[in-house]
This record gives sequence, C-alpha cells and structure tokens, in this order.
Amino acid sequence: MNRALRSRRTAGFTLIELLVVIAVIAILAGLLLPALSGAKKKALGVKCLSNNRQISLASRLYLDDHDGEFLRLWRNRVATDPAVAQLIVPAPTAIWWVDTLYRMERTLPDPKIFNCAALKVDSTTVSSSTTPGASGYPLGIGMSYRTGAGGLTFTASTATKSRENEVRQPSATLIFADAGDLATPIPANPDLWVEKPLGSAVYFRPPTDGTYTTTPVRVVARHAGRTPVGFVDGHTESLKPSAIGFTLPAGNPAALWDRD
Repeated sequence: MNRALRSRRTAGFTLIELLVVIAVIAILAGLLLPALSGAKKKALGVKCLSNNRQISLASRLYLDDHDGEFLRLWRNRVATDPAVAQLIVPAPTAIWWVDTLYRMERTLPDPKIFNCAALKVDSTTVSSSTTPGASGYPLGIGMSYRTGAGGLTFTASTATKSRENEVRQPSATLIFADAGDLATPIPANPDLWVEKPLGSAVYFRPPTDGTYTTTPVRVVARHAGRTPVGFVDGHTESLKPSAIGFTLPAGNPAALWDRD
C-alpha cells in the first residue's frame, strides 16, 4: 500500500516543473504573437488591395460604357435617385462616385468593397463640404480629385469633362487610394501623414488642387506604411505615399497623381 501511494505521488508534476512549462509557454507566446499580429495586418492589406482592384476594374467598365469619360466625383441628385438613407455616402443633394458604381451602374456587388479593411468603425463624417453626416460604413478608399485644368476627375458643378485619351500614361496615373482627412500639423513627408479618427474620405486632393492645404484630404498609409492604389488602366499596387510623388511638380514623370 505504501508503494502504491509513493507511486501516485511521483507520477504528478512538481511545482518547479509546472513553472518551467508555464515559462516555456510564455516564451513561445511572446515569439508567436508578434508574428500572428503581423500576419493579420498583412491580410488586411491584401483585402484592401483586393477591394481597390475591384473598384479600379469597375472604373474601367464605366469608362468603356461612357465613351471614355471618367466617372465624376459626384453629380447632382435627380427625382428618381434612391433616398438619402439608402446611400452609402448620405449626401442630401449629391450622388457620389461610390453610389454611382454601386447603386446606379451596378458594377460592384457589395458596398463593403468601398471600405479600407483596416478601418473597423463606421465613419462619423465623410470629408466634404457637401457631404455632412455619418455613413453606415467605414469607407476610406478615395478617388483622385484635382480641380481646374488638367484635372483627372470632376464634379457635376464643373462643365469640363475628363477623358481617358487625355491621360498620357494610364498605367502610371493614380485614380484610387486609401484616403483620410489629415490631422495637423501636416508633415512634409507623405509617409508621416496621420489622419483624423472616424472622418473617412471618398476622395483625395493632389498638390495642384486649390484647397490642398486648407482642406488636407490626402492619401494615407494604413497597411505597414503602405497604401493600396489603383491606376487608370485598372491595375493595382501597394505603395508608400512618398512613392506617389506628392512633393514633385506637375509634369514630373514620377508624379503618379498627375495625368499629364
């Protein structure tokens, strides 16, 4: 009987052994968690790039269906348009490009495609003087908006139309990217731009725009220092904001925001 008791006592773990096991588990967790976190962030970047790809292809379909004319940033509402509450971007007087592709053209199957995967909270405002109020989606993928001569996209308030055949290098001209309303102060280095929380944008301004400084709605990097971008020809890449050439003058071949 004594031998049986001794056998049962020696079969269990000692306190030191348990502590060693716990320490090993803690070390392994410390090694694995950063890797898992990095893998999750990479997956979000891949998802956002996929969304951008679908938007870029939808833009190509729009170009083909409208005689090479670019999708306008927004247009005025008409009586047959859906109610404001049914829109992704709830503007009382306008239909934005997001709802043109999804509601009007039916070229995209899911409104979540317009969301940056890194954003989890619905935006409380959509950055625009004509679009106050909240959206039921995080949004965060913007279209290039450059006012005046040489602009890539225009609004309904502008008589000028922009066509694909006016773009000198479609494969090197940016039209979509992650975008947000910047916080101040604004660093000169685009890689250091930080956006305001919850204020998602559906467009971004290049440096030749008249309100580039006063309304700093810009391209932002949410995916390990990079932003998914879509080009006029429909292809997509993941770039650092500094690689887009926002600090370069119009006409510079490395200024991907410039259609000329």
